[in-house]
Amino acid sequence: MNPEQNQQQPTTSLNEAFANSPVSIGTPWRLFVFSLLLFAFSLLVYFGLKVGYENYLQSRSQALDQSLAQLSNSISQQDQQQFINIYSQIVNLKSVLSSHLFTANVFPFLEQNTLPQVFYTEAKFTGYTGTLELSGQAASLQMLAEQLSQFEKAPELSGAVLSSMNFNPSGSTTFVITLTFNQSYLSKPAS
Repeated sequence: MNPEQNQQQPTTSLNEAFANSPVSIGTPWRLFVFSLLLFAFSLLVYFGLKVGYENYLQSRSQALDQSLAQLSNSISQQDQQQFINIYSQIVNLKSVLSSHLFTANVFPFLEQNTLPQVFYTEAKFTGYTGTLELSGQAASLQMLAEQLSQFEKAPELSGAVLSSMNFNPSGSTTFVITLTFNQSYLSKPAS
């Protein structure tokens, strides 16, 4: 036999086998039945939730509304108003206390950070801004410079500014310094 004939013969028998096999046309019936059952189940669940569960939720909501109405009727209007007043006072008190500044923290700070040759004659504290304006006298210009340096190093302050300065004939220096405290330092009592 010729090799060309061997190659044609299996191909021909293969072509004949496919030509004689039945051809399936359309969607397979099992897939169609499964899809139909899945669709029917989805419809059943939807209508079950829509009709049954929705009615159940409506009845529960109405029952809760009725129990709330009974509860509100059991408490007099005057008692309700008193409760609202007390609650608002507590809320206001909480907000006031949370913004409360501990201005007493200023005194220990000044005791710890004031040099011996410096004394203060007047102090003005502004709570909203957390600033303290100090008027005072230093033994010399050198002492005033050291005092200002001491304030600038203090972690409790966000700033120290020398507002004015005058020399006295006795050699001392009068001054006005404005100190700005950190809000975190004034928001809790000093230990």
